[in-house]
Amino acid sequence: MLRVLCLNGPNLDMLGRREPGVYGSLTLPELEERVRRWGADSGCEVECLQSNRESELIEAIHGAADFDGVVINPGALTHTSFALRDAVAAVDIPVVEVHISNVRSRDRWRRRSVLSDVAVHTIFGRGPDGYRAALRHLVNRASCPVETRRYGPHPDQVFDLRPGSGRRGAALVHGGFWLDTWGRDTTESWAVDLHRRGVATANLEYRRLGSGGGVVPTLADVAEALAAASDALSPPPPIVIGHSAGAPPAPAVAARAGIGGLVLVSGVYDPAAPGVDEVGAAAGRRFDPDAATRLDRLAPPDCPVLLIHGAEDRVVPPAQSEAAAAALGGVAELAIVPGEGHFDVLKPASESWRKVADWLERLP
Repeated sequence: MLRVLCLNGPNLDMLGRREPGVYGSLTLPELEERVRRWGADSGCEVECLQSNRESELIEAIHGAADFDGVVINPGALTHTSFALRDAVAAVDIPVVEVHISNVRSRDRWRRRSVLSDVAVHTIFGRGPDGYRAALRHLVNRASCPVETRRYGPHPDQVFDLRPGSGRRGAALVHGGFWLDTWGRDTTESWAVDLHRRGVATANLEYRRLGSGGGVVPTLADVAEALAAASDALSPPPPIVIGHSAGAPPAPAVAARAGIGGLVLVSGVYDPAAPGVDEVGAAAGRRFDPDAATRLDRLAPPDCPVLLIHGAEDRVVPPAQSEAAAAALGGVAELAIVPGEGHFDVLKPASESWRKVADWLERLP
């Protein structure tokens, strides 16, 4: 069992009273109880500490040698404390930075973090669930070797490489409605499960809305990342697996790059269609005003294709995958999985993922 230290910085003891429109109504004791419970569910023993004093947070990090990882929400110290940054850089344990609000969409001074380049990962704008994602990241990071490689100069132009024992490789393209609040940590559990099955993986990151993304730069990033990942994964050509908003770019890049297969999970191909979550529909309009991800732009790739969608998906309706299968000209295998929603498919224990794994096993 991993031991994780969860640190909360200045003013987080005011949760539930301070700007509930920004930080929500959850109090600090309630948040800490959730974090401990999420930790237990993930195989972590979590110890929590909150302090309004920079020195106490620094001392806690210095004394964290007995822990396997640290989750820290530094509060406003994120933007100013080089002393806290040096403490994180000095310890030989992974530290994940978390923020409840979307700090990149608030005051200009909040957009800069002095910790992000020494933390192993930064999660923001997901509310309290960001802490759960941070714990999951630490568990996945400890599960198998991982190497982060760069394919461009932007901070988001990277991918995480995990080895496999066989000849098959897979490139993963995460979703999140093209918003930079969601990153490649959402598909890490897939990468770890594939590693256990002997499949090497490259988990791709790319520019999204809020970090310089848009239909042209985002598609260019996915293509560049896939090219770099293909070289790193070695032959044969990799399988490309895309989730949600990460599904539409996959056929686009497949037309330009040799790939061994295509798996499109809970894809959103037309964000303006009925039933799509309002946040996703609004993000889709920002991402591509000319609707370049619409179904009529899908070109059948020259490789096997599997489409998977949960029948109970309330974020992106399964009709999107049904229409995509028709648009791909009947070359795709389609599976609508009873009882599963949009995020259930991200769990390796889900029926949807079992179908993906079985399909990969059947590939020549």
